[in-house]
Amino acid sequence: MFGSTVSVIAVALVIVAGCNKKSEAAADGRPTIKIKVDAVGYHPAEAKAPAGKPVRLEFTRTTDEGCGQQLVFPTMNVKKDLPLNEPVAVDVTMPASGTVTFACGMDMMKGSVVAE
Repeated sequence: MFGSTVSVIAVALVIVAGCNKKSEAAADGRPTIKIKVDAVGYHPAEAKAPAGKPVRLEFTRTTDEGCGQQLVFPTMNVKKDLPLNEPVAVDVTMPASGTVTFACGMDMMKGSVVAE
């Protein structure tokens, strides 16, 4: 009984710690949004960032499966290779309103950051 109680408490602490996680910031103070890339897409596929402000998007590809080896921001003429398990930063200034979109090199997986 004691062992299962300790396990339940440990799981609860992990959940609470995850919920209280503060947003991270780059060395220059801009907020950082971490995006994982796997075989099925971007996680999160949609994020929110302050309108008109600079933000850092940090992409980490976690698998060789799928088409996530390359990242494209079509409206910004930006193309980046995503090496496996290495974070790649893309600094963006959000528009006053609207969305910044990105996709894989084959334009099959898509994601966006919404100005709010």
